[in-house]
Amino acid sequence: MDSICNVVPVPCLSMEQHDKSADRPALFSITDKKAIDGEIPGLTNANAWFTPQGWILLRSATATFLQNPQDSGDKVQLPHLPEGLSTRCSCVLSGQSSLPGCVVLLVEPVATVIWYCHIGDQEWTRHEYDIGTQQLNPPERENVPICDIAALGGKFYFNGCFETMGVLEFTPTPVFTSIEIADPIAGGLGVMGMAEGYLVESEDELYIYMVCLRLDGDFKIYDMTVHRMDFLSQKWRRADDIGGRAFFLAPWYFGASCSADEYGLEKDSVYVSYASDMCFEVSRVEDDATEIHELIGAPDSTMWILPLQSRD
Repeated sequence: MDSICNVVPVPCLSMEQHDKSADRPALFSITDKKAIDGEIPGLTNANAWFTPQGWILLRSATATFLQNPQDSGDKVQLPHLPEGLSTRCSCVLSGQSSLPGCVVLLVEPVATVIWYCHIGDQEWTRHEYDIGTQQLNPPERENVPICDIAALGGKFYFNGCFETMGVLEFTPTPVFTSIEIADPIAGGLGVMGMAEGYLVESEDELYIYMVCLRLDGDFKIYDMTVHRMDFLSQKWRRADDIGGRAFFLAPWYFGASCSADEYGLEKDSVYVSYASDMCFEVSRVEDDATEIHELIGAPDSTMWILPLQSRD
């Protein structure tokens, strides 16, 4: 029997349905701008974590595995994941799933806790981390959580900002360090007001997509830029293009990259899903020109399903 059935075209959006009688997410094609008549075996509204590498981490009642969204027979078995983890966790692989020592990492959305396993391990490890504190309502302080994360060269980079960027490496236990960003203002990251950064790994390079918000009460976006990390000089350098590729951002989850030509996407563009506004945006890197596409009837939770990265 062919393991590929009802192949879902990727990239697409997975949208959790409000209807309690529907336990599977709805799928939406971003190229055709319409719902997809298909499903991914085993995928429900409450048992999946999506990765920028294209794999979906699935937990059934008895097993946990990485699933190829386009081939029900293509799985990577993992130790069984404990119950109770939020589907809001970010999930990232340290590299290709076929490589020895590949780490599967889950980052809890609020608590300063990560879960990880190496492919081939017998169990997941829970680890509480401490990367500093931040002041929200003076004089109260709280621990800083990992907010955005990307994998490159076997390491994880997180919380990219103007002055520093965190680094997580498994040796095999977690080791946290940081990179001091040299001259962020000259690199184009010196902005006034609020800003959000989304880290994206693309073809063995690390990028940050900066979204700057105007402090006028409406928090409107007024600037969107892409910068590439120059690891030799430890500087962010403004990028006028992203190599003809397309970036995908899922706020609070991950940033990812794939070929624009291969999948009929806009070259050198950034796709961002906004579940609460029931839309996704496509912005050109060259001039920030943005198109908004409505997701009619979309629920509050949406997630990108992406093609698998090459395992060559």
